Amino acid sequence: MIPAPTQPPPTRVAPPPSQIEPANAEQPRVALTPARKRVGQSPFALVIKAILRPIFKLLYYVIRWIRTHKLVTLLALILLLASIFATTYFASGQTPLSSSSNSLQQSVQSNPDLSPDVQTWLLALRAGDINTMLAVQKAMSASTRPPDSSLYVLQFSEKYAPVKWTNVAVTSINKAPDGLIDTFIETDISSTSSASGTSTTTNSVVLWHFSTTPSGRIFLLDYVSGRTV
Repeated sequence: MIPAPTQPPPTRVAPPPSQIEPANAEQPRVALTPARKRVGQSPFALVIKAILRPIFKLLYYVIRWIRTHKLVTLLALILLLASIFATTYFASGQTPLSSSSNSLQQSVQSNPDLSPDVQTWLLALRAGDINTMLAVQKAMSASTRPPDSSLYVLQFSEKYAPVKWTNVAVTSINKAPDGLIDTFIETDISSTSSASGTSTTTNSVVLWHFSTTPSGRIFLLDYVSGRTV
């Protein structure tokens, strides 16, 4: 018979020491961080909110009312625009959509210091209407040197020169001993030029001299000077 193999007795593992802390052990102290106020809770933010909240609330209710009363809103808008047009027309004689071009023309035509012939000639120069300019110049005295109207049109008209008239003003009026009336008129002109992708605006002042008869006919007209301002 073969004897049974002998096995070593099992070894006992000692349990780890107890991890339980005694009841009287002192707990570590943790510093408490005070809660920070949000930006919206600062006194200044609260004041702003108190001011803006009623405004936004009012806008909200107005928008809701407009959505539910579209026809009434449309009629109110039409009446508002009509009142604006009427007020502007009766106060200034022109509509809000009138261009500055019409405004300048009206200012020239309503200037009591300019005779009808001077007004017509200036507006024709601005429009580049050389035929009207020549028609006005026919009343000039044959003894005087006629102006070079074609050159003036090329230099100072909005049609043929890159300029825009912005103002016409009478600077002085003098009555000569022979009865002629000497009137000096400044025309403010702006021009825009482009170079290297940048546009530059230049403002100029052109001075004209008109001698007119007591009846308003042009006796003599001269281009006096032009300067950049």
